Amino acid sequence: MVSGDELEIFRHELQGIVEEMGVTLERTSYSTNIKIRRDYSCALFDADCRHIAQFTAAPSQVAALLYATPAIMEERKGDLEPGDGFLLNDPAQGGAVHLPDVMLISPVFHDGEVIGFVGNDAHHVDIGGETPGGIPSDSTSLYGEGLIMPGMKAVRGWEYDEEMLRVLTRNVRGAKQRVGDYHAQLGANQIGSRRYTEVFEAYQREALGAHIDELLEYTEQRVRAEIDRLPDGHYHATDYLDGDGIVDEPVKLELEVRIDGDELTFDFTGTADQNRGPLNSNPSTVFAAVMMAIRSLFEEDLPQNEGFYRPFELITPEGSMVNPDENAPIAATGEVTQRVPDLVIKCLSEAIPDRVIAATKGTVVNVAYGGTDPRDGESYVYYETFAGGYGARPTKDGMDAVQPHLQNTANSPIEEIEGEIPMYVRAYELRQDSEGAGRFRGGLGVRRDMEFYDHESSFTVLSDRSKFAPWGLFGGEDAKPARYVIDPDTGEEREVGSKSTTRLDAGQVASIQTPGGGGYGSPLERDPELVLQDVIDEKVSVEKARDVYGVVVDRSNREIDLEETERLRSERRGDAEGSEANGSEPTTARPGASARDDRAGDGTAARSGGGGQ
Repeated sequence: MVSGDELEIFRHELQGIVEEMGVTLERTSYSTNIKIRRDYSCALFDADCRHIAQFTAAPSQVAALLYATPAIMEERKGDLEPGDGFLLNDPAQGGAVHLPDVMLISPVFHDGEVIGFVGNDAHHVDIGGETPGGIPSDSTSLYGEGLIMPGMKAVRGWEYDEEMLRVLTRNVRGAKQRVGDYHAQLGANQIGSRRYTEVFEAYQREALGAHIDELLEYTEQRVRAEIDRLPDGHYHATDYLDGDGIVDEPVKLELEVRIDGDELTFDFTGTADQNRGPLNSNPSTVFAAVMMAIRSLFEEDLPQNEGFYRPFELITPEGSMVNPDENAPIAATGEVTQRVPDLVIKCLSEAIPDRVIAATKGTVVNVAYGGTDPRDGESYVYYETFAGGYGARPTKDGMDAVQPHLQNTANSPIEEIEGEIPMYVRAYELRQDSEGAGRFRGGLGVRRDMEFYDHESSFTVLSDRSKFAPWGLFGGEDAKPARYVIDPDTGEEREVGSKSTTRLDAGQVASIQTPGGGGYGSPLERDPELVLQDVIDEKVSVEKARDVYGVVVDRSNREIDLEETERLRSERRGDAEGSEANGSEPTTARPGASARDDRAGDGTAARSGGGGQ
């Protein structure tokens, strides 16, 4: 039996390994996407491919490693040598997020025996294919989205096969950066292998195995205890996405959460069939999204390993967009899985209303640019994602301008972008009135206008939330949906779809305007002083303060007209009470319902089954 103190020390020894891997990858990579935005993750496995530690910069990628490592190592178990490395992004191997996310997995040896595995997953800025950035908005097959790597042995003796590396980099844009990123991934695995070997030598095989068994059991027991505190029952929620990039029709995402004692089931039966376009996601990434949401509702210090996952069951019907066939297009997988945490939380909003948040911006906002740089004549490609609003909470406003849930990536600084590619950022600001109003308001989205000078460029958007807004909870308002605009605020202004590729002439401006987060509680219950401060900060307009929050602000002296505010709010409350008396359902009665109409896409959350609060 391992003591509690010993187990805690051991746990952090393993955690230190993956964190050092992550720092190595971040500091030695070449692309902004990895070194600045931190779009990567690292994981550690024992000799039986049990997941024992992770460093989660991008949560979706760890589940990819969780699924893919056992699959590829089982396939290659007779073909492993010290210093090997396998490159993988193929959904057929069970764990790919989408093709730009490339995993490198390596066995760890000691005295000729495999004692574990290390792996990392990094988002490469380009993976080939027709569209720069590896995010085609209209692909109908995986083959059209870029290079597919089916777990190929690309590293021997901690050195890349140079001929294989030449083939890989010849088929992508920005080859020099890609080579640098591949070597950064290799360096991360080398340091992970070295550190895990040191741990193995310190504990020896039998003691190490006992410690791992104990750690996984401890984690499982704690997770089951967390689940057991939730009220039993069946909880439902539905959401809709804009369209799949080929068919411009709403796409349904449906979830039932079933709580039974200390076990949880997530059932996506009822979700739309596999899409023709790239709006599909593998079960591994859906699982990552579910786990991220659940993780946020549990104790902060829970270890993340195989023991964490044991009490959960995931049901993703074959042939649906959350379990497509192995050659289905998946470039927009993030747009599916970015909705999943919101949907999980919406399902549980009745069970634990004091621990949930309203909908976040609900879209990754994948954007890629490409062209020939007029400064040096070299081709370039740049990929990034954009921030938006966080959902309001039971006691706090949502955060402005963040990349929530599965993104968890950092902002791309203007200085970094303008230095790397031929583009000027003409505007970068919070998007006024984009929040979902409420007792606590949602966070604001952002607007960024970009001018591509002295050359033609491609501008690809693989995003969502332009039709179906992030919802509020318990009477909170919806946030403002997204807009994607060419030449904004001019006579030539043209809105493009959330999944589109546009060819821009020199000097044209592309504008990304992201959604805010949903509100929590009635806007008429918001502290007028908080509304005033938002007006002063230019986050909320004077007009919205009056029309939605019922707060009348004197524009000239920045003060609240208290008498007029009280009159207006009393009148609005009276109207609401009158509607309820006439048989209308009050907007605060249904978690997940908009304070406006319950149109398709706002969704509902309902509960059935036993249990109580």
